[in-house]
Amino acid sequence: MPQMGIEVFVIDAGWFEKTGDWRPSPTRFPDGLKTISKKLKDNGMKLGLWFNPTVAAVSSNMLKNHRECVRTIDGSEGKPWAIWETEVSYGMCLVSNYRDAFANELIRLNKELGVTYFKWDAIGQYECNDPHHFHGNESNTPQERMESYAFEIVKSMSYVVDKLVKECPDAIVDFDITEGGRAVGLGFLSSGKYFLINNGPYYSNYDIPFDRENGQWNIFFYPGPARTWICRTPLTFDKWIPTSLFLTHYLPDDPAENQSIAVASLILGQNGIWGDLPGISKEGVDFFSKTLKMYKQVRNDMTEVAMIRNGDVGGSSEIYEKINPKTGKGAIVIFSSQKGNYQYVSQNKPDKNIWSTKGTKVSFDSEGNAIIDVEFTSAEAKIIYFGVKE
Repeated sequence: MPQMGIEVFVIDAGWFEKTGDWRPSPTRFPDGLKTISKKLKDNGMKLGLWFNPTVAAVSSNMLKNHRECVRTIDGSEGKPWAIWETEVSYGMCLVSNYRDAFANELIRLNKELGVTYFKWDAIGQYECNDPHHFHGNESNTPQERMESYAFEIVKSMSYVVDKLVKECPDAIVDFDITEGGRAVGLGFLSSGKYFLINNGPYYSNYDIPFDRENGQWNIFFYPGPARTWICRTPLTFDKWIPTSLFLTHYLPDDPAENQSIAVASLILGQNGIWGDLPGISKEGVDFFSKTLKMYKQVRNDMTEVAMIRNGDVGGSSEIYEKINPKTGKGAIVIFSSQKGNYQYVSQNKPDKNIWSTKGTKVSFDSEGNAIIDVEFTSAEAKIIYFGVKE
């Protein structure tokens, strides 16, 4: 992973012994993640972990100390359920005193293990109408308390992130909104980020005239351009909301054409890689290493400016320009779904220190704009960086 230029390694659900207390599983990680944490640090990487902020295991100290914060609907707690093959858990109301206790757990993990990336999952919007929390009391109707919870949950999420970041300034929280019923509000983006697209839409969301293959529920689970068309569509929001707040996972699998599309997509701001990294060829690892090394030289410049898009998503050609007019640094990315030759003239005047992938030719007109000629032999992507040094 460090050879590819990846900076954050995230361990998904199952790393913990039980929810609520959030300590590493002694079965899966006998040394409590200390070896992994040290190895990541030695390689200049950071550790990330998965959390469901709204559950606590039946035997956890969290539940014992905050029993009054269990979620209820019409007076019923419901039955506890298993969380990713660990001990069964009760739902906890984040719009209550529990939110401070959960924030303290995250702060502890930062101090003890150096965790700086926190992936949140499974926070629903309509999950509690208890009259003893922070979203209404017995003078309110159950529906009013539920509606208040739906409004207050996003504010409580921000409250936890703000408390975490105050103690741990390098911490980043991504909230996975890829499932239905999630609590989504723009206010959260003042504190955290959105995990915008994980595996992708499900077959059940589409009228597919054939049976899904191999029992896989995710329609864009596989490498190829179709997944990235869906993933790049939200980049349209960049003029209002920076794409760096919309984490999206691209698949880095071979062959080289797929890798070119993945890297070209992620550098536009979504910044995510997910898949079988040890299975990538040496050539693929070298490609990621080189292109991400160049990207890191200009990513701050790219983040500061809204992107310019020419062409439709999935079209040929589909072009993105993110060049900072103040510095001339940034990148132009060109996608094509078929063979062809295309030319693009930049709208900004870029720096003339250039690095590009194969099949590109760059010149400059009398005004200082870049003239880019590209040749595609298949469905792939071309990347041109400006203001970089090898």
